[in-house]
Amino acid sequence: MRITKIELFQISIPFIRPYKLSKVYGTLTHANAVIVKVQTDTGIVGWGEADPNAPFTEDTLDSVVTAIQDRMARHLIGKDPTRIAQIEAKLDREAEGDLMAKGAIDMALYDILGKFHQVPAHTFLGGMIHEQIPLLGPIGSGTPEEDTEAINILISEGYRTVMIKMGALPIAVEIERMISAFKNFGQRITFITDANQGWELDEALAFAGGIKGHEPVLVEQPIGRNEVEGLREFGKHVSSLTSADESVVSFRDANLLIRSGAVDVFSIKVSKNGGLVKSRMIANAAAVAGIKCLMNSMLEFGITQAASLQLGCTLPNLLDCGHAYMSVLRMSDDITDFGNFVSDAVVKVPDTPGLGVAVDEAKLEKYTTSYLKL
Repeated sequence: MRITKIELFQISIPFIRPYKLSKVYGTLTHANAVIVKVQTDTGIVGWGEADPNAPFTEDTLDSVVTAIQDRMARHLIGKDPTRIAQIEAKLDREAEGDLMAKGAIDMALYDILGKFHQVPAHTFLGGMIHEQIPLLGPIGSGTPEEDTEAINILISEGYRTVMIKMGALPIAVEIERMISAFKNFGQRITFITDANQGWELDEALAFAGGIKGHEPVLVEQPIGRNEVEGLREFGKHVSSLTSADESVVSFRDANLLIRSGAVDVFSIKVSKNGGLVKSRMIANAAAVAGIKCLMNSMLEFGITQAASLQLGCTLPNLLDCGHAYMSVLRMSDDITDFGNFVSDAVVKVPDTPGLGVAVDEAKLEKYTTSYLKL
């Protein structure tokens, strides 16, 4: 089997409602991605997805396309797509960085590998441990009253873990939001807060001091991605687990955080972390170090969500809470059938070959803003 053609689709689909994040990322109205279609001489097709979101990522839609077009395609066309380790090693040598572009290719290769052998991709990632995984429900930045309304809706939909986005409002307001949510729902809901690098260390410490007795189970990326010592200092002042998201992109980042003892949890995002191979390396290193993993998401469509699920279902060190397999539910539409596997705030691992999702190519064409054939 050989790769014969690669197609790249830039797509954009609006959210059902705008998503308010931290002051670093602002309010988003659309999700954007690069969809990769890898064709073979056997007729088997593999699908991948890259989900850049500057400034969260250094990658952009255009940089992903450029990386695949200029630095990767010539090392893929004509090659056996089932030799994933060989291809990954070649791409790492020839294209330093470019993790999101590599991740999209990696997903497509695992999709092909699974379809070729007629088994789910998780078969090649250690095998399934979890047949289903509970979901977390995210709420954007808002007032305590708006939070209460949003949390009540999530509870009615079956969610038992809620991620509260923070980092956009004054610390006094964020403290008020956390205390209000905990008092109203703390007996029924597991809370996670995510500031997306929105605080300075003194603000994060003020938050830790202000919520005593009303702590979430986890605080994710309260300060800047490079402030490893600050993350460790923050962890000394809060009973919550501290999670790294933007701080853990590459395996080198993971190794630094493990050696520093700065965090308790890694937020794994298969697009951010460079695909299934690299994400699995990070998750395995975390397991050895006693660090838990939260399967989190970018603003993802169903291909990345499916790839993430194929990995997440194999991990023995998943954090005991809901995980971010609800991304497509925030979209006004999706190009896949991933939503069919989600019900009552739980996602079930599909038993279909490859990544386990089908792509609706009519919808893909509808939402494509730019196209390239290689």
